[in-house]
Parts: sequence; C-alpha cells; structure tokens
Amino acid sequence: MTGQLWWVVGAAGAGAFATVLAGWRWRWGSLTIAALIVLFVVLVVPLAVPSALNGGALATLRGVGDGLASVALGWKQLLTLTLPVGSYQTVLVPLFVVMLVTVASMGALALRGGRWAPFAAIPMMLPVLFGTIFGASNVSDSVTLGSLEVAAPRELALWLGVFCVGAIWVAWSSGMARRAALRLGRDPMSDSTSNSRQGLGSVRRNAVVRAGVGVLLVCAALVAGLTFVPVLDNGSRSVARDAIDPELVVRKQTSPLAGYRVWKRDALLATPVFSVSSSEQLPARLRIAVLDRYDGVDFTVGDSVAVGRFSRYPSGESLPKSSRVRVEIDEGYEGVWVPLAMPLGGPPSFGGNRANKLADSFYVNRDLGSAVAVPTTSGLRSGDSYSANMAVVADAKLGANPAHPDPQIDVESMPELDRWLRVQQLPSTGEGLSDAVQRLRDRGYLSHSLTSEAGERDWLTALPKEYGTKFVPSPGGHSIARIEQVFKQLNDQQQAAGERAKENMLVAGIGDDEQFATAAALIARTMGFDSRVVLGVRLGGEDDGVPGVPACQRECTGDNIAAWVEARGSDGVWAPLDVTPQVEIPPTTLEEGELLPEYPSVPEERDATESDPPVGTSDSEATDTPNKNTDGLSALWPIIRVIGLSLATLLLIALPLLFLPFVKRSRSRRRRGAASAEIQTLGAWDEVIDLYADTGMRVKRTGSRRETATQLGLESGDWIAWTVDRAVYAPEGIRVESAQQLWQVVDGEIAKRLSGLSGWKRLRARYSLASFGVGAFGRNRSTASSKPQKPSPSNARVKPMETQP
Repeated sequence: MTGQLWWVVGAAGAGAFATVLAGWRWRWGSLTIAALIVLFVVLVVPLAVPSALNGGALATLRGVGDGLASVALGWKQLLTLTLPVGSYQTVLVPLFVVMLVTVASMGALALRGGRWAPFAAIPMMLPVLFGTIFGASNVSDSVTLGSLEVAAPRELALWLGVFCVGAIWVAWSSGMARRAALRLGRDPMSDSTSNSRQGLGSVRRNAVVRAGVGVLLVCAALVAGLTFVPVLDNGSRSVARDAIDPELVVRKQTSPLAGYRVWKRDALLATPVFSVSSSEQLPARLRIAVLDRYDGVDFTVGDSVAVGRFSRYPSGESLPKSSRVRVEIDEGYEGVWVPLAMPLGGPPSFGGNRANKLADSFYVNRDLGSAVAVPTTSGLRSGDSYSANMAVVADAKLGANPAHPDPQIDVESMPELDRWLRVQQLPSTGEGLSDAVQRLRDRGYLSHSLTSEAGERDWLTALPKEYGTKFVPSPGGHSIARIEQVFKQLNDQQQAAGERAKENMLVAGIGDDEQFATAAALIARTMGFDSRVVLGVRLGGEDDGVPGVPACQRECTGDNIAAWVEARGSDGVWAPLDVTPQVEIPPTTLEEGELLPEYPSVPEERDATESDPPVGTSDSEATDTPNKNTDGLSALWPIIRVIGLSLATLLLIALPLLFLPFVKRSRSRRRRGAASAEIQTLGAWDEVIDLYADTGMRVKRTGSRRETATQLGLESGDWIAWTVDRAVYAPEGIRVESAQQLWQVVDGEIAKRLSGLSGWKRLRARYSLASFGVGAFGRNRSTASSKPQKPSPSNARVKPMETQP
C-alpha cells in the first residue's frame, strides 16, 4: 500500500464525477465521453505515472504515451510483478482507469434517475472485483468466533460491505418515485383524521416489514457464506496472478541449473523423483529443462522471439521409431518442467486427480525441445502422471563445421577460458570441440559440496569403492567468476606441471555438472558452435550412465539427475555432449618449482598487459566520429517515438468524432435512395424524428403520427403525417414524386429546427447517440411536451399532389 494509491483513487473519482456532473448540467450528451478521455490524458502522468514528471517536457510526453499503452497492456505488467507493486512505472494506470469508469458510470446512472438509478450499484463492485482478480492469492488469517471459524475475514467483510451499500442504494433509489407520489398525494390538513393516520401507519408498518426482511436475508447470506465457503474453498484461492501464460511462468522460475546441487544433498539424493516405464524400449535420455541463455550469472530460457514460444501441442510428429512411455511424478519432484524425450508423437495423456487441468496447461517449446505444465505456478507435484509416444533414437553426432565463423561470446571478458583454449591448440571443428570437452572432463574432479558435514556427504559414500573418490571442497554457482576459477585452476596446474607432464598430473578443476556444463557450453560458443545446457536423466543400465551420475532404469532419484550440453554446427543438428568430471584420479598439488616449464610465460603476459592501453587509445580516437553520429540518432529516437505516440493518441480520440457524422450521413442517404416510394416515405419520417431526438427533444413514439408531429411543432406536420399514413395504409400506395416532395418538406423542417439552435447545440446534435436509442449522459430537459410550436393554419391541412396512384 502506497500513499500515491490514495491520490489516484481520490483524484480519479473526483475528476470523473465533476466531468459527468458538468455534462449533465450543460447537456453535453455523448461529448461527455470525449471529456473523460481528455481528463485521462491530463491526469494520467501526475497521478499514475509520477516518475515521468522528473525528466522535463519530453519525459512527460513519453509518460502520456506509456499511460495510454498501459490501458491495454497494464494488466500484464501487474500480473508479472511481485506484490506490493507500489508506483513502479505504469502499474497504477489500470487502477486509474477502473476508478474513472466506476465513478463515471455510477454518476451517469444516478444523475439520470428513474429506472436507471438502481443500476448504479453494479459498477460499484468494479474496484473490489479488480482487487480480487489482480491481487495476491493469499488471504487474511481466519478468525474463530466461538465454535465458528471465519475464513478470510477481511475479504469477506469487504465484499459484504459492498453488497450492503449496493443493496441500500437499490432500495432507496427504486423507491424515490413512490415516495414522491406519496408526498404529493398526502394532504397535511387531514393528518388528524383516522383514515390518514391508518394510511400512514400502514406505510410505516410496510417499511418496517421490508427492512426486517432485508436484514434477515443479509444475515442468512452471511451465515451461509461463513458456513459453506471454508468447506467449498478448501483453504485455497486462485487468482489471475497464479494462472498466467507459460512464458511469464517460465521467466519467473529460478534457473534449474542453479539448483542442481539440491538434488545431490542427503535429503533428495535417494528420494524418488519420478518413475519411468514402458512395454517397449526406453529413450536414452529424458530432458527436464533446456536452457540456452547465459547472462553471466545463470543459464535460463532465452528470449521467446529468438527461440520460439511455449505453445499448445495439439498434434505430434511422425516418428520413425517411438515407444509409449509412462512417467509418474513422485515426492521428490515439484516444478513446471515436464520430463520428456522429444519429439513427441502426440500430446501426453495425463492421469491423476488433476488430469484435465494438466492437459489444459501443457505447453511445448518446439525449438528448445522442452515442455511445461502450469496448472498453477508450482507445476507438477506428487501423484501426477502422464503417458506419451516418445522418440527412441541414438544420440546425434556433432557436425564437423561450426555454425558461425566467429566466437559467440566476448573472450576478453573470460581471459582464463581464452588462455586455456589457446594452450590446447585445438581446431574449431566438431572433433576439436569434442576433444576440448573430453580434456575438460579428464582434468576435472567431481565434487558436489563445499563441506563434508552431515547433509552433504551421502553422494560421496554412494560412489562405488573401486573409484577411490576423495572429498575435495568446491563452491556452487555457475557465474563467469566461478567458471573462470575452474579454468584458472586448470591453467595454473598445467603451467606448473610443464609440457611433458602426464595426464594425471593435470587434474585440477573442481566442481560438478553445474560448472562443467557451463564451461563446455562456453567453449562451444567460443569455437563458433551454438550451445545450450540440458538438465535431465539418462535411462538404462549401469553402462549407460557416467561415473558419478548413474543412469536410472525405472525409479529415478536425485542421484540420477544430470546435466549435459547440446551443441549445434552448420548442419543444424543438436548433438549431446556429456560433461560430468571424472571421479578416479584426485587432483595433485604441485610444490613450487616442481616440474616447472623451461621457459615460463609470465613475462609474455606482462608485455601483453603493457601493450593494451595504446591499442585501446587508438581505437577510441578512430571511432570518435561514428560514436557521435550514433549518439545523435539515439537522441532523436525518443523524440520521434513521442511524436508518433502523440499522433496515434490524437487519432484514437478523433475516431469517434469522425465516425458518428459518417454513420448518420450514410443512414440518411440509404433512406433517400430506398428501392420503393413507401420505404422512402417512412425514411423521411424517421429522419425528422431522429433529428429532433438528437437535438435534445424526447419524442413520444406511442401516439399517432399526427399527434407526434403536433408535439414536435412541425409547420407542415399534418401533411407530413397524412402522407406517411397514406403510404403505409392506402391500397394504392404512393408515387415516387410524392416521396421526393415529402423529403423536400422534411429537409425544410430540419433546416428550420437547426437554424433555431446555437452552434454548440448543433455540434452536440451531430454527435448525439439519441437517434440510435442510446441515452445521453446529460438529462434531456427539452421534451416533446414542453410548449411545442403551434402549426400555422395555412399549412395545417395541406392536400396531397395526387389522388391517384
């Protein structure tokens, strides 16, 4: 809750009511809507986008454009931000719009009065409904009243209060006409008579009875809500924030690779994660999550524009070899990622209590080859299951040529990685990448924890004794600093061992799949290959796993969770590369001076460092002019954007102003050009009736046409009504010439009506919706019964031009 929110609610409500009141007082009609739009444009920045006020006029104009865009897109930003949102960017715009619409609707209906007034209670619920939909899923703690437990008392009280206020307003506004009639019919001089006293007493008794019945109904509804809501709700509440599209859910997830070591802790190492079964051959791997974007800290799912979107999967692909695989989620697994072997032969068939919800919330990213299920933001849980036709294919072979001629990362930001690759002297080919990853694994040593204390040691005892694995501490994480630490260990060890060192003396990189998968992916990108990290499990027997991370046959536990890398060359085929470091040869700490290289490389590094500044200086001087041009274009772009948004805003505001006159002219032309004379005649009558309705006169359509013409004060009203009636009822009908003469007379009546109005009233009539049956915001004070002009005697009985058809 922020103080700015109260300013938004108060100012938006006051401004909307003042605008509607002015439109009602001065009879603006449908122009009141345009006035509300102008009010929004004026107030949106100071109330809903206050941060735009600190950047000058240009920032204010940009804030107006952002506020207009947020009318349509603000809900998405509201759902993706963690509560409370405060006044961040444009998150207050949806609330501002809700308050404008609510107060404007309530004011318009209440000021119009009559049978429309009670409907003002409906928009009264919009703010509470807005908070319910866009609020948090957690509710206030339950309150115990004796033996009764009240669930969500704060929310229940809020809704009950809104309903009570609405009920009171409906009861009071619907009885206004009746009370006025009673006041008019009551004679104050006869209050002493017995009949008057009995009548008043009866009215009072009826009012008391109605009030008592209303109180009983409210109490009954309250008791029913307190009794049945906790039973039906089961302590949960679903809101839009918890059921959004999969793109938003995936972006909110923490990196699965960052939580890799959680699987290797004692609590989950032997805990069943999921079980896999099939009557046929099982796939070689099940992919849980595929991560292709590296921001220097975490591997995550990249931008949907670049890698495709998570979308529905209505039908599968034609698979040359597949098997029906069933996966059952166990207690150790919870998340949005669905373990699968892509591609699929068809959409999965879900089982369990949430089968329908899981089927409706299943999405696949075909480019990444991963899938999610988001019935809620927590995804799958124990008890869920599914079956699908999955591909059973061997691992693809890495292409010979890279996908790009240049490195796909900035090697200067990772000097230790660049140094290690230069020392290896491997070609940028598929074979060179495979050799680099294999050397990385051979010179690494598996370690899942930083300490050997209780809770982080079972993974070590679970390894076979023949490996002889010893504990070596290693920190978690896969940021650039952590990966550079691994390569520095390798570089220092190789430099200390010398050129003729044996392979077992080069073991120095300490870590697990988290660090080595990231390192291998970065090596692939340095060599020009596309790469991504995959978290999943290997399926099969003992020979199908790798030392340290075994494969699972049926029941998969945290011990089976692995990470590997997929690389893609110019052939476009993604090939998996295992990255788990070896567990048999422990790292050797070399003493200073032992097996030192004959010619150390330290002086060369100092020379390289000393030569950097002049190179950087010359590059900077050479690129001064292009940078200035780029800065100039960058400075012009915000101005162009603001101008474009402003023009678009003016166009949107002008659309209603251009649309209504066009529709009315089109209607008039259609009436004049009707196929038959009878329809032309009826069109002329409708034209004059609509014109008088648009100019603010309430036209009573229940009487005869002659009565209506007299009420409107038409000079040729009798002849117009007689001609129209003859066209409708006479057996001989009417000629086209008579219909055209009628239109000429009607045009004259319309011109006289408009000439008697001011310019503002003529403009208001042009944009009035009264002729379309839509009531105006303002109260129409000019009615057909308010002193109509008396028809002149000379034109009261005009004979028709013809008597024969």
